[in-house]
Amino acid sequence: MRRRSLAALRLATVPSARRAKTAEASDGPDEAARSRDETVVDQLRAENAQLRQALDSRPVIDQARGILMATESCTAEQAWDILRQTSQHTNTKVYEVAGEVVASATGTAAPEPVRTQLQAAVERHRAARRTDG
Repeated sequence: MRRRSLAALRLATVPSARRAKTAEASDGPDEAARSRDETVVDQLRAENAQLRQALDSRPVIDQARGILMATESCTAEQAWDILRQTSQHTNTKVYEVAGEVVASATGTAAPEPVRTQLQAAVERHRAARRTDG
């Protein structure tokens, strides 16, 4: 009889030991999942900020493209290339260069590096147009 009660006792304690191990093991994955979730949320917040910046800067870039198209008789793609080249050569964001183009159309002079590189990009555009036409 005593053997049976010891065997029963062993069987009764094994599942609770397994449950304890399962509970301990589940703490780790839950923490890892939380960490992954926080990383994903941070990435989504950064992407959201970038998209907001793009939406906010788009009208200024379009205005600058329009100004360049009118003053340089170029296409929208060529105006974009002029802005992009100026941005790359001055290590300035495209929307900042675009803001300078818009400001210069209202009479405010662009900073020297931007003005110089913008003129160079326009000259490259004009030279390409002469060789194509």
